[in-house]
Amino acid sequence: MSNAAHMHAPSGTSPAASCVQQLRLLIELGHYEPGERLGSERLLAEQMGVSRSVLRAALSVLEREGRIVRLIGRNGGIMISDGRLERSLNTTESLPDIAKRQGHALKSQVLAARELVAEALDRRQLGLNSGDRIYRVTRLRITDQTPLMLEDSRFPASRFPNLLSHDLTQSIYHILSNEYGAQRGESHETLTVEEATEDEADLLQVTLGEPLIRITRITRDRSGRLIEAADDRYIAARMRFTLASPGYVRLSASVRSA
Repeated sequence: MSNAAHMHAPSGTSPAASCVQQLRLLIELGHYEPGERLGSERLLAEQMGVSRSVLRAALSVLEREGRIVRLIGRNGGIMISDGRLERSLNTTESLPDIAKRQGHALKSQVLAARELVAEALDRRQLGLNSGDRIYRVTRLRITDQTPLMLEDSRFPASRFPNLLSHDLTQSIYHILSNEYGAQRGESHETLTVEEATEDEADLLQVTLGEPLIRITRITRDRSGRLIEAADDRYIAARMRFTLASPGYVRLSASVRSA
């Protein structure tokens, strides 16, 4: 932020407008990367030599422009934004909670909700037997009136009787927890990048072949029981995924140290 101290707005410019111009220029010049935190309001105000009320007025302008987002919570702060929703792979936080925390409005449109006989893949992923039934729910998730992702989830019908009678535009994880006592526990997720098919492009309002981030997910409740198998497709240009590495992890018992 020391660079900002050497930038001066034209005479007659209000302190808030001057602050907006300085921060806007620093962002445009690439001094800050998307997803990078600017710091606390207190520290920023001190560095720019303005009061916190002036800084807040400037930040409100930048937030309306989509250049920053102000995150709440323990890991909150002022973050440089390129309009992407950021999701950490180290947490099981639900998408609606992530969107709300980052200042986005998330809506869900149910495209299909059916009860079916579990196929071979369903049985393997959900630990079911031949003849068992599943609920399959397909939803379009929308943020700020723009499609974000397609979500195709399957749940064991015997574990969640009458699941389809609930309002599936709401967080399904909240429904599973509040109505069935199944609190989300560990998830195993796999990420790949694929091109949008014709149907996917039509639903997501993107061009054919647009890069999509595909996440396949198997979820257990806190007691270890399998509760969901999912296949999500995010528009790559609208998402950012982060991961905090725990360090070296031994992947195979057959590997021996040199």
